[in-house]
Amino acid sequence: MTQKKQIIKQNDQIMKQFARLLRKSRSDPVFFARTFLDFDPYPYQKDFLRDNSRRIVACCGRQVGKTTLAAIKALHFTLTHDSVRVLVVSAGLRQSIYLFDKVLELMDHCVPARILKIYESRTKVRFTNGSEIVALPCGRQGFTIRGFSVDMAIVDEANWVPRVVIESVIGPMLITRPNAKRIYLSTPWMRDSPFYEAFTRPELGFTKYTWPTSMNPKVTKEDLEREKLAIGESNFDREFNGVFQDDQFAFFPSDLVLDCAASYDLDPEPSLEQKYQGAFYVGIDFGQIEDHSAIVILQKNANNQIHLVYLQEFPLNTPYKEVIDSVQKLNHAYHFKGGGLDKNGVGVALYEDISGFMHIEGIMLTAPKKEELLGKLKLAMENRQITIPRDKRLLAQITSQQCKRSESGNLHFYPPYGTKDDQLWALALALPSALEADVQKPIFLTGRSFRLDS
Repeated sequence: MTQKKQIIKQNDQIMKQFARLLRKSRSDPVFFARTFLDFDPYPYQKDFLRDNSRRIVACCGRQVGKTTLAAIKALHFTLTHDSVRVLVVSAGLRQSIYLFDKVLELMDHCVPARILKIYESRTKVRFTNGSEIVALPCGRQGFTIRGFSVDMAIVDEANWVPRVVIESVIGPMLITRPNAKRIYLSTPWMRDSPFYEAFTRPELGFTKYTWPTSMNPKVTKEDLEREKLAIGESNFDREFNGVFQDDQFAFFPSDLVLDCAASYDLDPEPSLEQKYQGAFYVGIDFGQIEDHSAIVILQKNANNQIHLVYLQEFPLNTPYKEVIDSVQKLNHAYHFKGGGLDKNGVGVALYEDISGFMHIEGIMLTAPKKEELLGKLKLAMENRQITIPRDKRLLAQITSQQCKRSESGNLHFYPPYGTKDDQLWALALALPSALEADVQKPIFLTGRSFRLDS
């Protein structure tokens, strides 16, 4: 046999073997993952990948592989079905791009995907079989995804996606496809959401999964115990055990807080030459041994909208002088119009230092004053006057803040055992000055980029 014929025969054998592998992959996503993606799933991951239910919901702890599993699900479905569309949806652009990047990363290892791919952009990939994967943020009303008809909708961090989007946009886009699938994956946050209802109401027909972080064999019990000590049992149950928290004593309802949250980048630490234009207000909460010092900067525009643009939490035991130096540097960059700082305890002396170089109000955090400050923050949220970043540590501090009525009649505020609330109080201290300020004309920003996913 000539060398040319040998090569042709070998290529023919390779193609037949490839075709056999691809045929077997059609009916077994786990085989597909092992064979073409070099990914060997754990037992709980196998169950999810092989689940062919039309409705699936997964309540996830950290580091259980939900992004990778969603990407595999999307890629396998499009490669093994002709002329289908998979839509990957999340509340913000960053999260949708993150999942889509995982799809592209898997495609780099996947020979069938590389062969069949005919188009790729930052948010879409299309294959020769007519199927495609599209990743888009939904914003608060779902305008970016209206008009699609899809065969599979994967809603990442579904507990953050507004009810109107899931019920009025995602639901209708699936209803014309008899076998269309919807998959909700998220860390648990609020109970007033379609994600929670899908997870707790059997009549809705969802196959349920709960994946605590402990299911990942790479995570040790010792690491989990350290995390519990660091963030407190309440936050640990939500972030690592995938457990919804009871809002019975929470001052801020989770759905109210998340409705004010948006995906955007906070300002970085300013350089010595940095000068921001605008109306800015600062809140400073001091701590050292048991609590952190924290700084929050708010910006108010001519439409009376307030945005949190800068957030800093200092490590425990940071010297007060270092915090004061940071405030002075920030004041040089932002030229604060006003603000408030915690004047309790050592705050009296620190107030004297800081008021020497900027205008700021020293606030004694008595029980009535705490109730007043958090009441103003809650009202600003209810009026949709304030926007905060989708920062999980900040959101956890706000949503977990507890309150009970004391014998004196005042509300007693406290964080759950083992958790902190320094960022929350820095925010509450900054807000009154921003609310009272009258911004007369539009603010033109220089040297920064501020964008909200809407």
